[in-house]
Amino acid sequence: MTRIQIVIDQLDRLKAEYGDFAFRQAVRSIRQRRLDNGHRERRKRFPWSKYQSLYRMQRGVCPLCRDDMVLIRGRVEIDHKDPNREEGFNDDDNLQLTHRKCNRKKSSRSLYQQAKKSNRNIAELLGGS
Repeated sequence: MTRIQIVIDQLDRLKAEYGDFAFRQAVRSIRQRRLDNGHRERRKRFPWSKYQSLYRMQRGVCPLCRDDMVLIRGRVEIDHKDPNREEGFNDDDNLQLTHRKCNRKKSSRSLYQQAKKSNRNIAELLGGS
């Protein structure tokens, strides 16, 4: 029996013990947990002026899908280019303004995963060449 099969069997036993709904809720909760990174500064709410500043710097273009954005509250979000960065996590060079749907689709994939998914290199994602 492989290690994966053993884990699947254990999960099936837990599901049977606690019920399908409780099991799915627990799995959803685990998926939503962020990396426990005590060294990184916390995410913060940014003032609307930061949104406007990023919008001007990016000339109204979403860096994830490369389409034009409309600067409307709720339609755009500030995204951390590198969600796992420890130093300067909330610095301007790690922030970008994106469509809400693009940011949600990106989620918190690593830079490598983002680059692979978008067929771009990491330097492009970080705003380089």
